[in-house]
Amino acid sequence: MQSFDWGQFIASTLSVLLLLCGALWWVKRNRGFAANGTEEKRIQVLEALPLSLKHKMVLIQVDNQMVLASVSPAEVKTLHAWTQEASHAA
Repeated sequence: MQSFDWGQFIASTLSVLLLLCGALWWVKRNRGFAANGTEEKRIQVLEALPLSLKHKMVLIQVDNQMVLASVSPAEVKTLHAWTQEASHAA
């Protein structure tokens, strides 16, 4: 009967955990999971209101243009669009 090697088990477990931590760090660094405050985005979803499981209403800002849209799996409809004044910047 073979004896169980605890040293090899612990070393293997630590190696797998280190590889997982390294992969998480790499993905986080290269894909940008953390939001960068230095980068100004031109398109922003300001609010989203779920209406049902498959439908929602979304308020989108593109530069100084505001768009209220209805989103469903089949389509996206613009409900209203307007220009945002500089004094009302979100």
